[in-house]
Amino acid sequence: MKRLFIISLAISLCFGAFAQNTTDTLKNDTIKKKIIVKDSWSNKKEKKHVEEKESEKQNVFIRKVDQDTVKVEFMNKDLIKAVEDGNGAKVKVGKIGKFAYKEDRDTTKIRLGGKQINIIDGWNGTRIKVQKVHPWDPNQDEFFVEKEPDFRGHWAGFEMGINAFDKEDYTGYPNDFMELDVIKSIAVNLNFLQYDISLQKNRNTIGLVTGLGLEWNNYRFDNDITLAKEAGQILPVDLQAAYPDWDIKKTKLTSLYLTVPLLLEFQIPVKYNQRRVHLSAGLVGGLRLGTHTKIKHSGNKDKDHDDFNLKAFRYSAQARIGYRSLNLFATYGLTELFESNKGPELTPFTVGITLITF
Repeated sequence: MKRLFIISLAISLCFGAFAQNTTDTLKNDTIKKKIIVKDSWSNKKEKKHVEEKESEKQNVFIRKVDQDTVKVEFMNKDLIKAVEDGNGAKVKVGKIGKFAYKEDRDTTKIRLGGKQINIIDGWNGTRIKVQKVHPWDPNQDEFFVEKEPDFRGHWAGFEMGINAFDKEDYTGYPNDFMELDVIKSIAVNLNFLQYDISLQKNRNTIGLVTGLGLEWNNYRFDNDITLAKEAGQILPVDLQAAYPDWDIKKTKLTSLYLTVPLLLEFQIPVKYNQRRVHLSAGLVGGLRLGTHTKIKHSGNKDKDHDDFNLKAFRYSAQARIGYRSLNLFATYGLTELFESNKGPELTPFTVGITLITF
């Protein structure tokens, strides 16, 4: 009786504020509205029929009883939710108001927001103790968890990084002619489209992430050279020897790829599930859209557009880690930069940071 009294009291307090408005609505509305009450022992066939009717009427004031749960809804929104179990009861009013009580062998605990009242029955009588407790944490009580939003990954955004080469093999070519000024070898990623696939039914912390992006890779040469194709092979051109009058400012190779990721992402909720650490790993495929070399000298800029034997399709492994909008990424090529036997063997990789998320 005490449990039912407490639940009824909480429902009555909340319901009173809406009673007048609900009564006026029922009187004035030309559409006939019903208050539906179903008990937990009703047969399944009838219960299904009622639920179908409820879904057809979005503005109906509904009171449901399902097993040990009581819900009060209005305008398709939850007003009150109450659950009673063997040890106590929990009541949620709207999105904010939360009340619960629990009975142990000799202690009754009543919780209102950040306060907990302990009523202790001992050998020397009854004591009442009021203590401050941590605010309601939805991670510790599934009853108060709001419907979680859909899984949202971390791919879309504007990113910058630096490029470098690994596993360099210049056998048959002039030694190290592709040596880079790494700090100035900038990568720019514009990940403009993202699609998320949740892998969980009741949570939103694990999922697949895919989409589309554009990736510009600038390879700034440390030497005063540019690239040329001779007999189908990529070879360096010594600009100082070929153009002794030029004042070389910079020379580089630039490629543009359309990228498609497939990443498995894990999110670790921290601080009441509102902020998360995210980790992801997977593959990124690329389709080359354009390539050119650029030489800046004596106030002039010369560009040469060619494929320079770069692979038309490439695949890379990518790992990402971040917290909220901060995201770091690393991409390591699973294919070499040049077509087989048409240039030195170079494996490109990139490390960078997300500057703007979409």
